[in-house]
Amino acid sequence: MTSSARKRHDPRRVATRIALIETAESLIAESGVAGVSTRQIGVAIGSLNTNVVAYHFGSKEALIEAIYRHRLPAIDQRRGDLLDAALREGTADDLTTLIRVFALPLFEQTDQAGCHSFARFLAGVERAGMIATRGLLSSEFPETDRLVARIAALDAASSAAAVHGRLRLVISMIQRALQLIDQEYHGQPDAAQAIFEEAVAMAAAAVGAAHRQTKEPKS
Repeated sequence: MTSSARKRHDPRRVATRIALIETAESLIAESGVAGVSTRQIGVAIGSLNTNVVAYHFGSKEALIEAIYRHRLPAIDQRRGDLLDAALREGTADDLTTLIRVFALPLFEQTDQAGCHSFARFLAGVERAGMIATRGLLSSEFPETDRLVARIAALDAASSAAAVHGRLRLVISMIQRALQLIDQEYHGQPDAAQAIFEEAVAMAAAAVGAAHRQTKEPKS
């Protein structure tokens, strides 16, 4: 085995990368992208190397991309499984069902502290004006694209930009609900479930209202 291969498969290196990814995710979820330095991330994992993020990722932007790739494969697959179940059950043309398929994997994901770290990390990226970095990886997560296309098909009268704009609003609503759960209902699964389901219903109602407004003839 070459030295470069050993480096790639070094368990300690892998463990450090994962620790950096998950710690950065949690810190950005709490303080936003601008509120967290690469040095803080290194200190938070107990590293004595103040350049540990640069060593493993090169930049904060590359670390953000690594967070996507750490979390999204499982989320994407879960969305695909849920969409397939909806297709089998004949509910895949119901907007509330599709919004729930989109949001449920974000609700199900929690970090070691039981908080919805990835959804709140996305909110931090959005606040920093960097959410376009997620779109650059869309081709790697086809199940999410398939789901978004299904939602868009329910409103053929709207442009793709309008549909994606509405989905960003949906995500914001879900993110706010998950933040509320983490801050005020941590460790209360029944209350958390109720808040999540209410957020899904409200988001679907908002998108549905926008769909209807698009279809109404102008006077």
